[in-house]
Amino acid sequence: MSGFIAFVVIFGLMIFVHEFGHFIAAKLSGVRVDEFGFGYPPRLVRLFTWRGTEVTLNALPLGGFVKMAEDDPTVPNSLASKGRLTRSLVYTSGALMNALLAVTLYSTIFMIGAPTPVQGPGAGIYAISPGSPAEEVGLLPGDTILAVNGEAIDSASEAAALIKARRGEIIELIVRREGQVLPPIYVTPRVNPPENEGALGVALDLPLERVKYPIWQAVPLGAEAAWNTMRGMWYGLQSALRKEASFQITGPIGIYQKTVEVAKTGLERLIEFTAFLSLNLFLINLLPLPALDGGRLVFVLLEWVRGGRRIPPEREGLVHAIGMIVLIALMLVVAVVDFQRYFG
Repeated sequence: MSGFIAFVVIFGLMIFVHEFGHFIAAKLSGVRVDEFGFGYPPRLVRLFTWRGTEVTLNALPLGGFVKMAEDDPTVPNSLASKGRLTRSLVYTSGALMNALLAVTLYSTIFMIGAPTPVQGPGAGIYAISPGSPAEEVGLLPGDTILAVNGEAIDSASEAAALIKARRGEIIELIVRREGQVLPPIYVTPRVNPPENEGALGVALDLPLERVKYPIWQAVPLGAEAAWNTMRGMWYGLQSALRKEASFQITGPIGIYQKTVEVAKTGLERLIEFTAFLSLNLFLINLLPLPALDGGRLVFVLLEWVRGGRRIPPEREGLVHAIGMIVLIALMLVVAVVDFQRYFG
């Protein structure tokens, strides 16, 4: 799959699932939904009408959108006219669908077979740096190096030492992939690799074997993988706020570049990457910032704290409008930074 097609599919799937969550929650709660669109306008065609909602097909294939009566409590069956529980459910449903998507994708990986560390001879390849010698000769995450220059490998440290000792020279690797031993691969380790990369550009550890799980085991494992990923994101954010780690924001340009890189490594890594991005969208949307779903939840919480007295809709709308302007400005800044990083 080409990088561009992969980006469109991944980005579109995440946004579509998110908006579909809002749509289903709104319909089940009796909220008036005027339109549910596949893709973004301009509209191409109205597909059909379902329970008073127009379902449309639009020109830009990046997810979808929900058009509902939302902010005015005087409008019959608007979201604003519903109770706090209903509004909270509709606001969180999009993010929850992104979390569910991630669990589904991780579970799929476990069902089709996930490379699993095992005890034994060899050195498993867990990651490959873009543009590295390993990538250039077609090595993939999940491969296991069995021998270097005819010398059998007992551990990852032994493989790393042999590769390092032959920097600048052509070496022969014997590699196992998907249970099959490949023809010899010839590669030249770098003499001066980039910082934090080895001579070959691989991360080595225990050998890997593909293990498939039945669905009743894959789903709990998928949920556990999603939970561990979210914990890692949260700890990473805390470390960045404490200035113990660098804080980096990327936008569509950066995501596109990363998608192109991951698409080269195979479908399994692409599925895993999609799950990771979907969890990012889950967490970002629940941040208590104006214009985001989490920001709207803040106003529901304030209403509860104020004993049921709501912030006037026009004031809430103004806050979200300002938040949207700031958000768009931030996205433009991130886009410029990404462009300079990748194309400057």
